[in-house]
Amino acid sequence: MMTKSKNKLWQPFMIVGYAIVLLFILSFFKLPTGSLNSLEKIDILADIKKTPAQPKPIIPPKKDSFVQLNNGPIPKDSTLIADYGYDADDAIGTFYKKLDSTKNDGKKVRIAYFGDSFIEGDEITDEIRLQLQSLFGGNGIGFLPVQSSVSALYTQLNIKSSNWIEYNFRENPYKYPLGPSGHLFYPYIDAEVEYVPKTNWLPTEAKLYSGKSAVKGTVRTTVNGKSAAITFNSNQLVNENILSSGTPINNIKINTKSEDLPIYGISLEGNKGVYLDNYSFRGNTSILTQQISKDIMAGLNNYLHYDLIIVHYGINAVEHDKQTFPWFETSMNTVIRNMRKGFGSVPILVVSTSDMGYKYNGKYATEKGIPYLVATQNKIARTNKVAFWNLYEAMGGENTITKWVEGDTVFAAKDYIHMNVKGAKKVGDLFFDKLMASKNYYMNSISKHK
Repeated sequence: MMTKSKNKLWQPFMIVGYAIVLLFILSFFKLPTGSLNSLEKIDILADIKKTPAQPKPIIPPKKDSFVQLNNGPIPKDSTLIADYGYDADDAIGTFYKKLDSTKNDGKKVRIAYFGDSFIEGDEITDEIRLQLQSLFGGNGIGFLPVQSSVSALYTQLNIKSSNWIEYNFRENPYKYPLGPSGHLFYPYIDAEVEYVPKTNWLPTEAKLYSGKSAVKGTVRTTVNGKSAAITFNSNQLVNENILSSGTPINNIKINTKSEDLPIYGISLEGNKGVYLDNYSFRGNTSILTQQISKDIMAGLNNYLHYDLIIVHYGINAVEHDKQTFPWFETSMNTVIRNMRKGFGSVPILVVSTSDMGYKYNGKYATEKGIPYLVATQNKIARTNKVAFWNLYEAMGGENTITKWVEGDTVFAAKDYIHMNVKGAKKVGDLFFDKLMASKNYYMNSISKHK
């Protein structure tokens, strides 16, 4: 009788199972060169693994042609300031002319620089200010708050303050009219602020800007050790009060117990030259600036007489990988309209966002939305017939921020957004150089067309 053979149907499954286990183990090893499988590392899970999304390449939006003066030759440097309002009275050319005349006529030239945390602490704007003052004269920092959370960053002076109640863009429950920096201050019991310059560029004038109050304001000033009491009316929406004039100020301290006295800030300046006022507010996309009323702007401009308004927002408006920014465009159009109503026919310059990094697959690169935001800012300037400067392109364009953070010389912080001290100086110098080059191009074009 023949013996019944065993069923061996399970053996193919066993062989396949062994092969799968072996391949799984081999997938963790890179075989030596020359071996049969050295062409590619084995990964039997490749088909079921989720492949990480690759960043889309930046496809820069189409650039507008540079706006040349009176159809003159296009400048070789595309990073000069483009003036979309060159046929109007408020074109930036009027600012260039005033810079040249300030040495001769002794009139001050004043710039208001509105921005976010990119210019906070006055590091970038101070470099621009010092460069302009070195060339055209001026001594002093200009407009200052009586209290600041970033006062330690100021390079020109120390600010020590106490007992002030602050209202600002984000905390203003009583809807007080805010100043150009987005702040308003009230004394509490016995308020004090002291300014001590760190440099030899000593101001000779100190002016206090107060808001409207039903009572007279009284402050005690101590300038270079000498004290005086000053009482003044605050019957206008914005009031200028002279605290000191004619003497170089080594130290100034202001005390007040007038708790009903609203204060916007103080200005430390000279009697001629160029002054640049830093109006920064952290996290501002430009929408917050809409809270500054045209009446406050007009009231302040009655005293300060601005010759150029710079509007520099963007880093807080970036949305990851977005290519359109309709809400930002609407906001900026509103801001520029309001500034024209408040400041009058003062030239306006829109400065684009800087480069900004985003981590793609573990490595930082330019956030893909940046070129599109820059193009939007260019469009805003063109639509409103104001000037435009492309900071993103001027600083180097795509992946500049990565080089500035990871290069041998570090110019930017690890957030791949903000500048460090060296970077702030670099950006300030870059702005000044391009401003002067743009001025030279404009003045040369004018002379050729006379």
